[in-house]
Amino acid sequence: MSHVYVLTNQHQQFLSKSNEWIDGRENNKLFRTEHKDVAINQMFEANTRNVSLRIELLECPLDTKKHPQVPDDALSDEPLLAADATAEEAASAGDPDELPQPGPSETPPEHNPEVDPAPAPEVEPQPQPEVNPDQYPGHSPEVPPEIQPDQPPESAIEQP
Repeated sequence: MSHVYVLTNQHQQFLSKSNEWIDGRENNKLFRTEHKDVAINQMFEANTRNVSLRIELLECPLDTKKHPQVPDDALSDEPLLAADATAEEAASAGDPDELPQPGPSETPPEHNPEVDPAPAPEVEPQPQPEVNPDQYPGHSPEVPPEIQPDQPPESAIEQP
């Protein structure tokens, strides 16, 4: 293995092992692979996270420690802030609960019926009609019931 592939974007930044874009001066932190197909797959994955990037493969020779030697013309003129410095700045920024929070993007409604539902109006029930216990609903006392006690089943009766 005499060379590896690294990924660079249009801002002359390089993809690190932690999938962050760095300036490429610390070659031990760069994403690298000796297989071109693996580098192409990583390029597509990085491009799906940020579609505005124009990512290219850069073939780099290896130094004695097996780290990629990035050409000077591929490096940006100004180094990026180190990730450790930005982590320190974020830690010194204060507690997120103490920072001023932006107001909600939506204004609350004037009246939310789900929060304070109106009570249902009370309606007096209609009086139930009086029913004679011997009378069943749907039957009048003049009509005899269809089935008589001790009546034989219909299958036992001969049909003409």
